[in-house]
This record gives sequence, C-alpha cells and structure tokens, in this order.
Amino acid sequence: MPSTTAPVTGTPAPTTVAVPDADLAAAVARPGGIAELADRVRASGAAVVALGTDRFDPVRGRGHRLDPTTAALALGRALPTHGLLVAAAPTREHPYNVARRVLSLDHVLDGRVGLVVGAHDHGLPATGAHHDPVEFAEVVRGLWRTWPLDSIIGDRATGRFADADRIRPLDHDGGPDGYRVRGPLTTPSSRQGEPVLAVWHDVVHPAADLVLGGAAHPLVVLLAAAGGPEPSRASRPTATPTAGTGPVTDRRTLRDLLGLPVPGTVSA
Repeated sequence: MPSTTAPVTGTPAPTTVAVPDADLAAAVARPGGIAELADRVRASGAAVVALGTDRFDPVRGRGHRLDPTTAALALGRALPTHGLLVAAAPTREHPYNVARRVLSLDHVLDGRVGLVVGAHDHGLPATGAHHDPVEFAEVVRGLWRTWPLDSIIGDRATGRFADADRIRPLDHDGGPDGYRVRGPLTTPSSRQGEPVLAVWHDVVHPAADLVLGGAAHPLVVLLAAAGGPEPSRASRPTATPTAGTGPVTDRRTLRDLLGLPVPGTVSA
C-alpha cells in the first residue's frame, strides 16, 4: 500500500468532523432537517464528514441511530463537494454486504465515500462469534479490487460491456474462525480507485489509509445547532457552494480531500 499524507502513525489532517447519531436521527425526522445539518457541517469548515462512529463507543453506541450509508446518501446530496466516511464493524456486518453498499454509495456520490472499520458495534447484541476487524477490512478492500473500473469497454458494435478476463474472484478463505468470501463484487471499482479505508483507533491495521478516534487521532464532533462554529476546533475552511445553487464544478474525490493517493493498479 503506498504511503499517505495522513499515515496511520500520525494524526489525520484536520478536515473531518463527526456527526453524532442523535443528530442524524433528528435531521431525518423533521422537514428540512438534512439541509439544516448540512449548514452546520459547512459552518464547521470541515471538508469530510464521519457518520456512525458513535457505534464504536460503549456508551454513545447504544442509542437510537440510522444506518450510516443511508444517512450518507441524503447528506451527500446536500453537501455536493464534501467527503463522507461511514462506519461499520464485524459484530453483525458481513464484509461482502459492506463492500457492495459502500462502493455503490461511492458511485452515486461520485467518488466521495470511504469506510471506517471498528472492532465492535456496541449497539448490536453479541452473537458469540468473534471476527477479526483487520480480516474484515482486508476482505472489503479485496472485494473492491475484483472488478477494475477501466475494464469496462462499452463497445456497442461488438456487444462487449467489459473485459471479463479482468474481473476475478477474491477466493478468500479465513479458515474455521474467519470469513469465506468468493466474490467478485457486482459493482466495478471507483473513480477514486477504491473507497478510502480507515480504521478506528482500536483496530491495528498498518495498511489502512488512516486512523480515526482516540487520544492520538482525535475526531472533532460537530457542534450543536445553537452553538455556532468554534474557530479553535474547526477544520480549515473549504469553499463549498450551497446545495441547489448551481452545477457542482469541484469534482474532488475523498482521496483528494484527505490528501491520499490513488491506489496502484492491482493485477488480476
């Protein structure tokens, strides 16, 4: 994995703000709530929004919440130039379903999506089974690489949609206590190469793009609606047009916003 400008050993660039689960639930419960939430994100100066990370906290993770990928779809349309990171854990999630949901969302939002993998989802009852979050993350990433975007040919004359030889199964076998995932995904890879893969601070995964949370990698929480922006904690300003005021001309991907390189081509 190539090095990043925000390596897993350092603090990520101050461009990301976390939206509490309670704020997401309140935003979708009232007319205009998503637009108001988007205004708060813009006021924070952040370029990237993290959704669903409350689930990684033993206390905050037990409240009412939404699926972060669903919330990201609504908020991503209201914030057309912001990046979005959605949270998942192997507690009850399967890597194939997560890989497909996140990559599909990344296509809808034009390469502005990433995944944050934590060790535990404290809002879900334990099943008794334990899955390694690092294996979970690597299976998700491996699935993202099973169908290269540039394999799509789209030749109407020959009726050839894609170079099928470049679409390959993952064939992951993690043994009796791990995952068995054949693949490939039914979705081609992303405009940004692949969605950003971040891990929560309780997951040790040197090959991840970045680490979030904890004392060494603090994540700024979005201020309450009545508080207004706090200059000492806000991320650097980002020129962002108001949703609905005109066409989006800033087509930066999440990797662009975070200063991360596009992954190299993975051979079949």
